[in-house]
Amino acid sequence: MAEVARKTRRRGRPVDTGDSVTRERVLEMAGQLFLQHGYAGTSLKMIAQELDISAPALYWYFPSKEEIYAVVIETAMRDFLEYVRKSVTADDPVTHLSQVVRAHVTWQLNQADVARAFAFTMGALSQHLPEDRAREIRSMEREYLDDVREILRSGGDTGHFQVADVTTTAFAIITMCEYVHTWFNPDGPLSVEAVANRYERLALAMAQAGAPAAPAAPAAPVAHVAQGAQGTARTRTRRPS
Repeated sequence: MAEVARKTRRRGRPVDTGDSVTRERVLEMAGQLFLQHGYAGTSLKMIAQELDISAPALYWYFPSKEEIYAVVIETAMRDFLEYVRKSVTADDPVTHLSQVVRAHVTWQLNQADVARAFAFTMGALSQHLPEDRAREIRSMEREYLDDVREILRSGGDTGHFQVADVTTTAFAIITMCEYVHTWFNPDGPLSVEAVANRYERLALAMAQAGAPAAPAAPAAPVAHVAQGAQGTARTRTRRPS
């Protein structure tokens, strides 16, 4: 490997990479090929051919296909997290959740190719990546889950949300947003903004934003307590979410 790398260099540059090939360009092309052919179906030779360089020249940028793959996924995840977090300007939980959901959906639809590649890849991390790299990517996923859980938890503490199970609701909201690209048609009747509007409302409904907390049962004679509790339960069942 070291001998190959030495043969591809001249005065600190690869011999045949050309001025137009950069690390970013390698990642971009590799990402497209991983999406089209999957990890197993994409070789270093294929990536090099698309870049019009030799396969050994790729070692100037990355030591292996696994490393290229890991960096493609990590870069996508970091870009996503940065986009969502920069989109949040509000402190109150309702607007905060709305902005997160809108940003998530908007990123997924505006970066549909990347989103598809990322969704396809996450199920195969343990198969294609060293455990330390897979662990790093899962850590970033966990950060985002924790962000959404904290919004729901904060909203519950302040009475803005009525969420019985914060973790399940957070997973449900994230999953809903994550796969929006699977059905969205850019030539269809809905714009990206319109879809983001609908997903925002769905997420707020899942968090029961603005739903009043169940009132405390008034003091009543023992003989009427059971009936009153049943009446409250029926009322809560009929209340729309």
